[in-house]
Amino acid sequence: MKGQLIKQHRKYRDLTLEELASGICSASYLSKIEHNTINASDEIYRLLGEKLNIKLDNLNEEFDDNIYEQLFHWHEAIKFKDTELMDKLYRTCKSSLAKNHNIELANLYKVILSRYKLAAKSKPLSKKTLKELHDVFSQSSQEYRFLYYKTIGLHYFLLADYKNAIKHFHSADEVLEQLPLSDHELYYHLALSYNRLRMYVESNYYAEIALDSYQNSLNYQRVTDCHILLAINFNCLEVYHVAERLFLKLLRVSKNQLNLTEQGKVYHNLGCVNYNQGKYEQALDYLQEALDFKKKQGISTVSTLFLLAETHYYGNNSEESAWEYLSLGEAEALQSNDLKYIHKLFVLKHIILHTTHKPSFIEKLEKKIIPDFRELNEYEDYKEHLELLGEIYYEKRMYKKCSMLFIEANRYKTAQKKDLY
Repeated sequence: MKGQLIKQHRKYRDLTLEELASGICSASYLSKIEHNTINASDEIYRLLGEKLNIKLDNLNEEFDDNIYEQLFHWHEAIKFKDTELMDKLYRTCKSSLAKNHNIELANLYKVILSRYKLAAKSKPLSKKTLKELHDVFSQSSQEYRFLYYKTIGLHYFLLADYKNAIKHFHSADEVLEQLPLSDHELYYHLALSYNRLRMYVESNYYAEIALDSYQNSLNYQRVTDCHILLAINFNCLEVYHVAERLFLKLLRVSKNQLNLTEQGKVYHNLGCVNYNQGKYEQALDYLQEALDFKKKQGISTVSTLFLLAETHYYGNNSEESAWEYLSLGEAEALQSNDLKYIHKLFVLKHIILHTTHKPSFIEKLEKKIIPDFRELNEYEDYKEHLELLGEIYYEKRMYKKCSMLFIEANRYKTAQKKDLY
């Protein structure tokens, strides 16, 4: 066990065998120590421990159930985003593991610490941390493997690499089936990841599982999140009456529990649902409410500004109002470098100007905008703009190019699913 602990901490510190062994013993001798094929003298263990800043001469290798419970209590606090409690339990677990060097517990601490950093910073893990987590995987427990897959899945989710996120979340689910544990958050993140890939049926499946679990545990915040996600998916599936009922129910039943950001999201999506049903006046009312809530929170309004411009142009026949919101949206998209909406507003501008048949627009649409949407995993926009280009080529009687674009628009979603399974 001492050898395994030495190897683990050596890798944590990115030390080679030669670097750690220098001045203490030979690299080959250290390799034998790490593989537990020999027992070194107390003096060598002491020197190695000093170099790694761990105590090997008085090593507590006993598995401590209390520390195990502390670690998973910490993980629960992280899942619930209880900042005060998760910070407190971080200090408690860190202190406990300073006295107990059981390898299984040390590994669990390491992976939960990585999950803690993801929650605290909302940034992907460093390459060093990823390597540290991967290096101990082969010698880890099932609990570690579940937490590893889930944490790496969240890492990829933050990178917007939703395919890899889903693969890791499914691996976590497979391990979870072998453990006496439950994890509602895993299914919620699967639902979110499928939603980002515009796979709405799959998203609804996992959102329903998560919703059932959150209702049983009385986690009302996540219940609200699941209802919002389900309603968004139904809107995208064109089941508009169900989407609208869910959003209105949220406003009626959960309004006091919705923060300003969530209220802005609900009103925005109600605007979208009404726009899709051709109810433009209602759409504009909801979108204006969304804009007001988003401004109060100081969050991005670009998606709402775009939809306001689109609704005024297509539904209200008001180019003047469309230009007003389009100009505001362009300024915000450029300031925040929001490539998706920079492109969408650019296209809408040319539609309003009736200049979509100009060679310069067609070239940018084909060479820049459409490839960017695919790179961003924006399936609906990718498909929509392929079809727009196809229609332009059709009107130009370039039928071969037109047909290829429509084939690609219909093929892409199927290809995405094949990549996942």
